Amino acid sequence: MPETATVTYPEYLKLPELLSLQVPLADGVDDELLFITVHQVQELWFGQLLRDLADARDRMLDGDPRAARARLVRSVSVTRALIAAIHPLRAMPPREFHAFRGVLGSSSGQQSAQYVEIAALCGAGWVHGEYGRRTVAGLAERERERLAGRLAEPTLWEAFVALLAKAGFAAGTREERWEAYARLAAGPLDGDPAEYAELAELVEALVDLDEVWTEWRACHALLVERQIGGRPGTGGSSGTEHLRASVYRRFYPELWEARDAGFAELPAGCPMG
Repeated sequence: MPETATVTYPEYLKLPELLSLQVPLADGVDDELLFITVHQVQELWFGQLLRDLADARDRMLDGDPRAARARLVRSVSVTRALIAAIHPLRAMPPREFHAFRGVLGSSSGQQSAQYVEIAALCGAGWVHGEYGRRTVAGLAERERERLAGRLAEPTLWEAFVALLAKAGFAAGTREERWEAYARLAAGPLDGDPAEYAELAELVEALVDLDEVWTEWRACHALLVERQIGGRPGTGGSSGTEHLRASVYRRFYPELWEARDAGFAELPAGCPMG
């Protein structure tokens, strides 16, 4: 490794190697490079999210809701950067996309192992149910092993429930957790431990994370519809129909359901979460 004082900007960022990975396959289609760049940027941000979300999970398992929330707040910011990074593709005319779509073969965003890992780490029920029973098509052996390992790890949701229990709340059933959310949303009362306020903020941070990923999926679905209409996806999916169906999937449906079931029972005058 070279001395720190001698490392240049291109060397530190490995720019020659990075830029060499942008290799369009179609001849004479300028916008294919834009398509590659946007998706490579998405995968780079996915990698950062996996680090931050795993750290948030570990902080919860360690009993530190404040540090966990800080990581979740940053994860929301990174996901907003993901959304912004998709927007340049809106300026790509559909004819440009169709000019190089054929070289994509059977490749599809569904084959993004990191995206599935993020959902698995968050504790998304559809991932643990669907991907836990079958192999995701198009993944290399290394990616399948990594995904299997992620599915075997504690999730953010499991860590959060453990944190509630550690704080003294009954957390074994959905109804018991609803009562805990309502109690936390009521705000700190005399004699409450300081961590109650931190847990209330953590609940909202999880909802923020869930909400921003709904925005990301909606943005992605609209972009695909803009480019291919109702045509099937390159990976064999139904395309826009498949993406529309996934938009309102929730990582933490229980926290949304509690807005009606649990928070509705708060005493009059109590602040909402």
